[in-house]
Amino acid sequence: MKALLRKAMDKMPMMKSGSAYDFAMEHFRFPESGTILDFGTGNGHGVAYLSRNLPNARIISLDWNMECVHWSELEFGPSVPAFVQADVTEVPIASESVDMVEMVMTFHCLPKPERVMSESFRVLKPGGSIFIADVDGRHWMAKPFEWIEHWLISPLTHAYTEEEFGKLLGAAGFESIRVYRRENSGKKFMMWIFAEKPVVRSEEQPPQNPEQKHCN
Repeated sequence: MKALLRKAMDKMPMMKSGSAYDFAMEHFRFPESGTILDFGTGNGHGVAYLSRNLPNARIISLDWNMECVHWSELEFGPSVPAFVQADVTEVPIASESVDMVEMVMTFHCLPKPERVMSESFRVLKPGGSIFIADVDGRHWMAKPFEWIEHWLISPLTHAYTEEEFGKLLGAAGFESIRVYRRENSGKKFMMWIFAEKPVVRSEEQPPQNPEQKHCN
């Protein structure tokens, strides 16, 4: 029964839609020629959509397993994303090497949310950004969504509120946190969160005492 319901949900039009990315791109600048790290490949339609709309970007998609990817249905842009099977709490990507980390309908079911945020912060270049689109924990649909996900997919599912996201992002070191919601749509159960890794400029560093000794 559960397997049939999962398959039915996976075939819903919204699971193949790029509307979450459309809304995000209207409100935030994506790196057109930088490196984007996608957490949670899922069926693959989201990352394929990104590759079509950002043809000059380098896209890496990471998931703990790739069994859900609909390879035969995916239409990629000029550059096919790199697919990496790995744990998002131990990201096999070099520190300060990507321009954006993004998660669409993924964060709610990830383990160790604090660790996921710290890993996102680590791999981002200074000035890089994180973008999360997920169910709004304050919306009335949040609890039914959690119940269904607990039964069908994962007991870890939690619909985070704006305040919870703010605390997680701030604790990891992110700044300039912004939250957006659709105003004139029936899809108000979603919210979009953007934040940035601060840039540390050399002139902002405290002056060093020339007589101070450094220990290795």
